[in-house]
Amino acid sequence: MSDFIISEFYAEMKNIKLEAYGILDSSDKIHTLGTDSKIIGRIFEMFTQPVLEKIAKRHNMILATPESQTVYPDFIMMNSKSSTEKIAIDIKTTYISDTQSTIKFTLGSYGSYMRNNTKNIQYKYTDYSKHYVIGFIYKRNGQAQESQIYDYSERENIEFPFYDIKYFIQEKYKIAGDKPGSGNTENIGSFSTKDFSDLKEGDGPFSELGADVFDIYWKYYPKYRSADKPYTSLGEFVEWFPEQSQSEIKLLHSYDYTATLKRIKSYSQKIPPK
Repeated sequence: MSDFIISEFYAEMKNIKLEAYGILDSSDKIHTLGTDSKIIGRIFEMFTQPVLEKIAKRHNMILATPESQTVYPDFIMMNSKSSTEKIAIDIKTTYISDTQSTIKFTLGSYGSYMRNNTKNIQYKYTDYSKHYVIGFIYKRNGQAQESQIYDYSERENIEFPFYDIKYFIQEKYKIAGDKPGSGNTENIGSFSTKDFSDLKEGDGPFSELGADVFDIYWKYYPKYRSADKPYTSLGEFVEWFPEQSQSEIKLLHSYDYTATLKRIKSYSQKIPPK
C-alpha cells in the first residue's frame, strides 16, 4: 500500500531548495549554522516534514511524530492510531569529502524493538508494515560562518553550511548491511558504497534475501557485549540458519520458514568460499 511514497517523495522534492542561511530571530537577525552535523541533520528533517505532510494529506493519512524524540521512528504515516499498517520513516544524514567518499549510515537499533516489540519505539514494531529511510548525503562547507549574526538584508553574504546534496528514499532492509554502524553500539549499519545510486536503488544484500531475513538476521545478531557470537556476517549467518529448527527461530510476526530457508540457501551459493 505504501509504494506511492517513493515516487511522490521524489516528485515533491524537485520543488524544494535545500539551502538554509540560518535561524531568523524576532529582530530580523540571522544566526548562522556552522557545520555541526546534528544541526544540519535537523535542518534536513525540517525540509522533509512538509513534503511528507503533503503526501500524507493526499492519501487521507496522518503524519505524526513520536511523543519522545529518543524513540523510533522520526515520522509515522498512518490511517489511524489503531492501524496495524503504519509506515515508519526515518531521516538519516551523513557527509562525505573529496578524499573520503564512502557513504555509510546508521539505521537504528537492533537490540530493542526488533526483539521485544515495544522498547524505544512509538507503537509496536508489529504495527508497522513498512520502514523507510530518507537519506541525505552532503559535503561540508569549510567557509561557513559559525554562530555569526547578520542582518536579514545581508543574507547573501552568508555561506551555506553544506553543498553537493544528494538524497534518496528506500526501504530500510534494502540499504542495510550485515555489520553494526559502529563497533561499540547496537545499531544497524548500512552497506558501504561509494556509489550513491546503490543506495537509491536499494542494492544491499537483504534486497535479495527479503525483509523477513533482515528481521531474523538482526534480531539474532549478537549484542556488543555478548560472549556467544554464532555469526557476525552474512557468510556466517547463511551457514548458521539452516542448522536451526523452525521452533528456534521466532519473529514478532508470522513468516514462512520454508520459503525463508530456500532464499537463504539460494543466496549462500553466491557467496565465495572461504
